Amino acid sequence: MKAQYAVAVWLANFNHEKELRNYLEVTYDEDGNSQSNFGDAVGLTHFDSDFLEHASFNNTMKPEEIISGVSFSEYFKNDLTPLINDDSLSAHNTIIFLYGKQDVYGAINEHIFSLVNMPQQQLPFSFIGTIKFEIENQ
Repeated sequence: MKAQYAVAVWLANFNHEKELRNYLEVTYDEDGNSQSNFGDAVGLTHFDSDFLEHASFNNTMKPEEIISGVSFSEYFKNDLTPLINDDSLSAHNTIIFLYGKQDVYGAINEHIFSLVNMPQQQLPFSFIGTIKFEIENQ
């Protein structure tokens, strides 16, 4: 049986790693409600941050190099690399991945499957798109 996955991808620009980590950090209030600058900026009220990943890059790197060490990249690299061009890469230094999964055991970040075109806002992010893929359950 195969598990259904989706990955939402953003390009971003941050001055340093600490700024990026602070922006992506999820905090919880005393009632257990989560908040994240990233989630607020991209319109996600809740997400499992264990399925959030990022990679920094420089403008001499090709898309294949940028995503080569990213989780599950072998399943979506052929769909993602055409969406990333030199112009978008030159304006950014970070790529952010948020994964969703759905299988017989339940769903994680299931709302990722419905992200198609997020509204363009003045953010440190550029939404690239959402790619769906399948992986055989282990």
